[in-house]
Amino acid sequence: MSQKEKVTQHIRLFRGPEHACGYLDDRIAVSVFADPSILLNNDLYSELSRQGFRRSGEHVYRPHCPGCSACWAYRVLTDKFQPSRSQKRVLKQNNGFEVTLEPADCFEEDYQLYQHYISHRHKDGDMYPPSKRQYADFLFSEWCDTALLRVRDQGKLIAVICLDVMDDGLSAVYSFFDTSPSYKSLGVFVILKAIEHSQKMGLPFCYLGYYVQGCQKMEYKIKYRPAQVFKNNRWLSLD
Repeated sequence: MSQKEKVTQHIRLFRGPEHACGYLDDRIAVSVFADPSILLNNDLYSELSRQGFRRSGEHVYRPHCPGCSACWAYRVLTDKFQPSRSQKRVLKQNNGFEVTLEPADCFEEDYQLYQHYISHRHKDGDMYPPSKRQYADFLFSEWCDTALLRVRDQGKLIAVICLDVMDDGLSAVYSFFDTSPSYKSLGVFVILKAIEHSQKMGLPFCYLGYYVQGCQKMEYKIKYRPAQVFKNNRWLSLD
């Protein structure tokens, strides 16, 4: 066990309230949260991510659902990743867009795109209606090293993916994009660019949150391989 792993052994975990699962019908979901009173930092969060945790705002959590273990943390092995034929088509069709990776900040332009995305794609979810406070509290943190990968079409912002920069990879917090029919596969495009930036930075992994076994809307993640899932407290190759 490394020194970093030993440090995380002493972090208290707090069980959150039970609530309806947002991914699988008729399931009850529960998360455990890292003690919010401790002084988190990027190094500690990086180690917690290797133990299946991820971040939402200032909070670091991991699913701990009674009688269910369908949620697995998912990370792409960037040094071995090669885009599939369909992913290469997405890269080619969006090749003319400007892509930048910049330090995270709460900009009005980004929020307007987020508001558009939530209102068009997730009007039936608990993130609707969006607000600036909810947007900032969800994506950003005082202690985490976070960047925004932005995509522009002739100066117009059309896609953003929020990425935590950890010591072994980029971790996707959330992505949002222009839903106009004139743009194709922007969600796929920003994930491919996140993997590409992980490769350029010499980081071995790109974390894509949780893969939820049996949830159709999470099936897209298994298209990014080779990958590993955190299952039964260890990382396993996904065949």
